[in-house]
Amino acid sequence: MSEQPSIFDDSFETGLKQRRRALMPLFLKIYLVIFALFCIYQVVARCYFIYKYSYFYTQTGLLGLSGISFYLMILRSVLGVIVMIATILSLWMEWKWAIRFNWAVLVYWTLMGVVDYVTGNGYGIYLGVMALVLAPYFSMLYHIQQRWEDEAVSGRELKQTK
Repeated sequence: MSEQPSIFDDSFETGLKQRRRALMPLFLKIYLVIFALFCIYQVVARCYFIYKYSYFYTQTGLLGLSGISFYLMILRSVLGVIVMIATILSLWMEWKWAIRFNWAVLVYWTLMGVVDYVTGNGYGIYLGVMALVLAPYFSMLYHIQQRWEDEAVSGRELKQTK
């Protein structure tokens, strides 16, 4: 037997979809605002640090001796800021892959925390404290992940279907 056609077209179904930002609890939105402020602070602080560090190395003439480590440190600093911006922006812009990207960042932070702790850099302790602070954040992401990826749509997708 053949199915009878529905009286509702495809636009009726997409009109009922929930926006991804509406899935985010208020506490998660507060986390995003705090992360955005922290990210702005990090951009300013890292730019100042890079300026002072490069000024010191060029004035003392040590840039030639450890130039590779200097540039690697600057690259790591810039990439860290880019990852922080991408983490915040991807959630706020409601991109479908945003939560999976956050999980990848968490795995990277965990691995770097273990490596730093084992090598004795002391940075692992900082990452451990950050993990405790971020535990509620990742818990909230875990609870909305399936609906975020499968059921909800971004604001841009809603505008395109109208």
